[in-house]
Amino acid sequence: MKNKKAISISELGIEGAELLSVIHKEAFYGEYEQKWEAQDFIELFSIPGTVSYLISFDGQPIGFILIRSIEDEAEIITFCILPKWFRNGYASYLLEWVINTLQKQSVKRLFLEVRENNDAAIKLYQKCSFKIIGRRKGYYKGHHGEITDALVMQIQL
Repeated sequence: MKNKKAISISELGIEGAELLSVIHKEAFYGEYEQKWEAQDFIELFSIPGTVSYLISFDGQPIGFILIRSIEDEAEIITFCILPKWFRNGYASYLLEWVINTLQKQSVKRLFLEVRENNDAAIKLYQKCSFKIIGRRKGYYKGHHGEITDALVMQIQL
């Protein structure tokens, strides 16, 4: 990873909906049938316990994670790093930071869903101690009508 001193993580709420939409579209370009618009993020932020954390390098946004917490459990709604920043350790850095932050907030379990064929993401989650606990058949639909199962993963914090 490049200079850790140049990395910052900040909380973003509804005011960041447009930026989150732009990052999400670029990060998942071509993967999903439905793109998340700013309005989708605004609606997510209207749900209590929803927060996002933006990771930046030298002030330039490079990705984010969107989480919903309820009592002592949390779920990663979406998580992305811009493609030009892939494989530099930023996803690990952000995920580990979020895990530590949630532990301090007394969250006991963190869940997520991931495409069963997203090997890079699955490796990242397993590196951070997530375990596969289930499968959701036909959860994701792609541009060309392909259907992919989701793996449900969790980590005990």
